[in-house]
Amino acid sequence: MVGADIDECCRGSRVAAQQGEFAQSTVWEACRDGIHDAIKAQLDDEQAPPVIIDGLPTIGKTRHATEIAFDLDVPAAILTHRYETRDEHLDLAAEHDKVVVEVPTLDRSCPTRKGEHGSEWAERINDYRSRGASPTYLHYYLQDTLPCMQDGDCPYLRRWDAVEAADVIVGGPAHAALERVIEDRVVIFDEDPGDAYRTEFDANELSAAVSTFLNKNDDLPIDNHFGLIAAATNEGMEAIRDRIRDGLSDNTSIARPTEAVDDTDGHAEAPTAALAMLELGGPIIGDTTPAEYDWDDQLREEAGLDYVDLPDGSQVVYDHAESRVVIRRPPALDDAHAVVGLDGTPVEELWRGRLGVDKIESWRILCDDCRAKYLRDVIGYKFVQTTSHVKPYSSGEYVNRRADFGVIEAVANRHGTTPGVITTKSAAKRLFEEPPSEPFINIERVTDRIREVKHYGALRSSNDFTGTEVGIVLGSPHPGDRPLQITAALEGYTAVRDDERKGTDLDYGIPERPFLRHYREHKIAQAILRFGRTTAATVYIHTSVLPEWLAEMVTDGPETAVIEERSEGQRGVIRALLDDGPGTAAEIANREEVSIGEKQTRDWLKRLQSEGYVSRDDSQPYTWGPDGLADAPHTACVRLLESE
Repeated sequence: MVGADIDECCRGSRVAAQQGEFAQSTVWEACRDGIHDAIKAQLDDEQAPPVIIDGLPTIGKTRHATEIAFDLDVPAAILTHRYETRDEHLDLAAEHDKVVVEVPTLDRSCPTRKGEHGSEWAERINDYRSRGASPTYLHYYLQDTLPCMQDGDCPYLRRWDAVEAADVIVGGPAHAALERVIEDRVVIFDEDPGDAYRTEFDANELSAAVSTFLNKNDDLPIDNHFGLIAAATNEGMEAIRDRIRDGLSDNTSIARPTEAVDDTDGHAEAPTAALAMLELGGPIIGDTTPAEYDWDDQLREEAGLDYVDLPDGSQVVYDHAESRVVIRRPPALDDAHAVVGLDGTPVEELWRGRLGVDKIESWRILCDDCRAKYLRDVIGYKFVQTTSHVKPYSSGEYVNRRADFGVIEAVANRHGTTPGVITTKSAAKRLFEEPPSEPFINIERVTDRIREVKHYGALRSSNDFTGTEVGIVLGSPHPGDRPLQITAALEGYTAVRDDERKGTDLDYGIPERPFLRHYREHKIAQAILRFGRTTAATVYIHTSVLPEWLAEMVTDGPETAVIEERSEGQRGVIRALLDDGPGTAAEIANREEVSIGEKQTRDWLKRLQSEGYVSRDDSQPYTWGPDGLADAPHTACVRLLESE
């Protein structure tokens, strides 16, 4: 237990002061109180803004959300990405008396989508969904032929009656776009909704979808994507632009689900993309800026992007360099009683835009000092940083197999266990799937010493490493400049990389770097705290970029880790000793695996002896033999020292 002299610097410390100790139970209670108070503030005051609960991934937000939802006097909806987390909410709900129902999804509720009527139908439904058609629309539009609709309504449709009558419903963030899910309910987002409300078209998809839509709509004066560009960019076509605008704009959503099923290139958002292209195209050719839109010259000139709000509330970013369109259609949450988000590493700018609200508040459960107290002293985390380099691993290009394998083997040896590993998807493929370009690097030798490998993109709300006592985080994620710039543009910011600032100082000209933190530092923090969670864990961090509050908790910094990569000749000596057994330096140097001379071989054998992996007898000349060499990090000598 941490001492009883507790300053009331945050919600966690306030509860601890009341109870006389700073413990896991008090932090969990502070989290529960925070969620409850955030809901109560909005129920008591209709003008109160939505609230984001800023709580570490280890303080029980999921459990508390379920408990509070069942304690409310009004209905609630809990929305989260992963089916595993939805199941967790549903399992916790079994402890209560109120009615809880899972919002139906095609994946879980529709026999046709699940493949019970053949793969051809399943693929067809999946294709329609990928082109923007809603599940409910598909069932009614195809009801005469859809197999699951031949003996009455599909189970997917039947479940909706139970949803609307339930006290608590559990679904995904995309369900917030449905009025029957959020109306007159307290809505709890368990984790950031992410890209749930985004649709993207690359250049080919955009041209095909827009041309398909325009070609079959005789009321519009153009019939393909190129005609639309001409109309948008030429000064003499104002009348045509007005006709197109009148034909596409209305007071409701301009997305049309029929576009997704009428043609193989169709998409429900094709009308939205067409109107966006019309509104965004004006100043590209000619000097006259349309009066109806105030162009952001900095966004266009410095980032090569354009942004526009459309009449139905959707927001669109156009990428001039790649002819890419990104459409975001935030949910309309005005009819919800209250809105609360749960996030271990929130960025207010992102939450505000993704939920489509003008104002949002973020409530921290623990201040930085109390976070350190909780993670280190209460849970028992130890953080070890093994490099002073950023190690940008998202592309896989900069992955260092020799150093990374050395770290993995050294950590496994030190703790006598199989650590979990988290890295980028590309790095995982490069490290553990692609054949090494250098000889005498054994992938299987390393994978045998790992419990499991996960990548950053698969970690949202994941509990896969709960209870894992030793973890390794390899390299840092970064989506690339373009995705970050598009994300920033959707929130009203122009992000331009400062070429003079790199590595940990990387900057896009936005104060406090919210979007870079979201994509890089915050993902690393989320990865680190996937290990242990409610039990003590030692986490090795093989990158130098961390949130400031977490960097201050590192007990052993990069200066305590020595990594010396082994050359091909050195690895060959190890291989020769393991495969062919003991020998003199001259004998070993002459073996097929060894590419270095006798003197270098002898020097290297002495080095391995000093590391404790090779022994020699007292004969002349010495006979050298493996002594624990099978456990030695074979691609690098790694010494993990403890700081004083």
